[in-house]
Amino acid sequence: MDSMANNDQKQQIDDNVQEAEIVNVEAKQQSANRWLWLAIVLLLIISALSSGWLYWQLQQNQQLQQQQITVLSTDNETLADALQQSQNQLGNAEQKQQQIAEQLSELVAREKLSSADIKRTWALQEIDYLLNIANQRALLAHDIAGARQALEMADEQLEALSDYRLHPLRALIAEDMMALDALADLDIAGMALQLQVAAKRINQLRVAKGPEVTADTTSEVAAPANEASWQQAVNDVWQQIRSLVVIRHDQSGESAVLVPEQRYFLYQNLRLQLESARLALLNADASSYKHSLQTALSWLERYFAGDERDAMLNTLNALQQKQIEIAIPDISASLNWLKEYQR
Repeated sequence: MDSMANNDQKQQIDDNVQEAEIVNVEAKQQSANRWLWLAIVLLLIISALSSGWLYWQLQQNQQLQQQQITVLSTDNETLADALQQSQNQLGNAEQKQQQIAEQLSELVAREKLSSADIKRTWALQEIDYLLNIANQRALLAHDIAGARQALEMADEQLEALSDYRLHPLRALIAEDMMALDALADLDIAGMALQLQVAAKRINQLRVAKGPEVTADTTSEVAAPANEASWQQAVNDVWQQIRSLVVIRHDQSGESAVLVPEQRYFLYQNLRLQLESARLALLNADASSYKHSLQTALSWLERYFAGDERDAMLNTLNALQQKQIEIAIPDISASLNWLKEYQR
């Protein structure tokens, strides 16, 4: 009887020990699960806050650039109105030329003018027209090459007339051409085309990625076999979160957290900067031109990487070095002299 009692008592002790071990294991698993979900929640909160801050910053920058675009567009419309007025003046000049042609026809019918007189009158009207074109191209369109070409054509007409009375006019035209030649050779149309091409290639830029995040295993102790499963789960969740977040660290310690959907705002803001620079170039606004290019360069260096970015940096740096603010000379002396001569 005593032996049976001892066996029952020993069995009871063994059962109590097993129950205690089971409770201990379940408690460890519950604790591990709580830490897992807490880590996931914290990572998601950090990602959401960082993404929200950058989204707000990008929206502010985009609104500011849109305002600059609106101002530059208004200036561009003013320039377009001036060009339209110039076209109207050219139309009036053509009508006047037609009237002169009709008057010449009447004179020929009444007085039988010589062919030399008719040729000279026509040549003077063409010279007047070309000098008007030269002034409008220089003052309104800042087209130095076009203005000089019109002056050259007027000088060729004078040379063909071979009239010593028009020698002062040829001298004034020569002075006007020298004044245009003194200006820097600036290809506004070519520079605007470079900016347009750069804007089209923005979507090919690669957004910069941050350094790889690796676990510090030097201080870790090998986990027991029964903890391997939840540790693997934590690692899997962390890799999934990293795939949704792109981190870039710079030397100043700043960082930007981007989800793929927000890359659109990076591309769009850079595109607005280049468009602002192009409009400023066409309006000869040197201050806005340099500011927009500098902002675009800063964004390229901070948020993008790769060969495509380096090529665009070289292009924008070269464009930024060019001086677009030039003083257009007054080339109206020859035109004024001709008008006085024809009175």
